[in-house]
Amino acid sequence: MASISGTGCCVIDYLYTNIDFNSSSFKKYQSKRDGDGGVNPGHLSFVEAWEKFAGKPLNEIRKEQGWMREPDTYNLGGPCIVALVNAAQLTSATKSHVKYFGAHGRDKTGKRIRSILEKTPVDISNYKEIEGESPFCVCLSDPNYANGHGERCFAINIGTLGLIDSKLLGDDFFKSDILYFGATALAPIVHDHLTSLLHRGRSEGRVNVVGTVYDHRNQARNPHARWPMGESDDSFKYMDLLMVDWDEALRISGTEDINAACNFFIRMGVGSFTITHGSEPFCAWSGGKLFKPLPISWFPICKAVTEDLAAHPARRGDTTGCGDNFAGGILGYLSEALGSGKSVGQLDLVDAVIWGTASGGFACFSVGGTYIESKPGEKRRHIEHYMRKYREQIKAGSNAKL
Repeated sequence: MASISGTGCCVIDYLYTNIDFNSSSFKKYQSKRDGDGGVNPGHLSFVEAWEKFAGKPLNEIRKEQGWMREPDTYNLGGPCIVALVNAAQLTSATKSHVKYFGAHGRDKTGKRIRSILEKTPVDISNYKEIEGESPFCVCLSDPNYANGHGERCFAINIGTLGLIDSKLLGDDFFKSDILYFGATALAPIVHDHLTSLLHRGRSEGRVNVVGTVYDHRNQARNPHARWPMGESDDSFKYMDLLMVDWDEALRISGTEDINAACNFFIRMGVGSFTITHGSEPFCAWSGGKLFKPLPISWFPICKAVTEDLAAHPARRGDTTGCGDNFAGGILGYLSEALGSGKSVGQLDLVDAVIWGTASGGFACFSVGGTYIESKPGEKRRHIEHYMRKYREQIKAGSNAKL
């Protein structure tokens, strides 16, 4: 089985559900323009920026909005770690080695993160305890938003994420077959040196996978500029797979429509990409380096998930972590496919998308992005059901080409 090293965002999500994003108290502190520090459904802000935007501390915002209480639950969150946990769970039967490289503080939040991770198959021997405040994320969820599909917004305190650097990663990070850089915009030192890290991964023969997140820091710095990905645009040519959502694709490419964004990534040398769009159809493309060639192709969301949620509303969780689990499903596919003897260039991006879509859809059945198994292989069995259904769905339909 191909091993995975991952670094990037790992936090505790403090979850507050049944927030009304259409209420006047929420809209009062909602972003009015890009980069102003306010929160927005589907996007991420920073606690410090939100407080500055509101002109008051977080606890006063909480009181006014009616969620000055213990969170409904807390969960392991962060696009990097959620993806890694999913990948490790899906491949546990074949003993895939999935490692997370990062840091937390000596506080209650850090202990909570470790206690949850200890219940997963992820190797946290490189998850270090250092001085500083552990990262946490306030996650507000409105299950009725977007015509009942639900949406969430996030305000993060990055804490020790801001201290992760190449020295902390060390040489061991680069010894895995697959290197995953997940939401490094929330680990600013890593993000600012992404070109160098990807170059090293490429030079050592590793598969470089990058998953992005809303880059609030660079958006605030220059709302009209492309979001930088490392020291230079050379980062793109070292990416074997880039996974972005719709808004991130436009901001990173500096374009105004998704066709132009796709063309930008292809022109810049990205080996393959997926561009998700919440509950809307999404696209994928491969130039033939990591995966077999695939023209820009559009895929629907998993109909079986939508039908099961409609038939069993009591099973509905929220959409937190759907995109992160999508990324983890694709990582799981890569690990299993490469570990089974398939070589780079023989992999199938459509199969990877099936793993990702089933994983992302299944996340809707729980609150928060991290699923804790009662026994190894439990999640894989659930995901395989939706993988079969989704494979039948796309086989019966036709993927539109741009």
